[in-house]
Amino acid sequence: MATIAASYGRLEAEAGTWEDARRADRQERADPRRLRPFPNERIYFYRKAIDNSSVVRQADPQASARCWRWIAATCAGTVVLTALLWPSAYDRLAGYQIESLKLDQQKLLAQRSALEVQEARLLSPEKLEQLALTQQFVDPGPEQIVFLQPKADGALALNVPAK
Repeated sequence: MATIAASYGRLEAEAGTWEDARRADRQERADPRRLRPFPNERIYFYRKAIDNSSVVRQADPQASARCWRWIAATCAGTVVLTALLWPSAYDRLAGYQIESLKLDQQKLLAQRSALEVQEARLLSPEKLEQLALTQQFVDPGPEQIVFLQPKADGALALNVPAK
């Protein structure tokens, strides 16, 4: 759709002045059975067939240099951006690893305390006495005790072959 300014501009161009355009518009509308004109109705478009098959594109010698400069600038910008972002990314990954190691440490400490409790329960005197009774362990008699005498050469233990 055309704007009002475009419609009035068309009328003014056809009639000459603004007043002439208003008069021409009133005369066109004098007949009530006649439809008002559509905007830009008197514009005609023509299509002209043009054959460009024989036209050969001429190579631009500076285009390749511009392309390589653009590639080099993009690569340099990528390297700079990567160099600027690398430390923060490394810090973030190190932080994740530290938190993971802290969780592992907490799990291991909990496991260690559980094992210490289990060891204390297994090494308690009541448990050892119960195990000795189930295995039928008895205290050795006086004839079963062997006292080792140190040698004169300063050795602390006496190796006696088993009988």
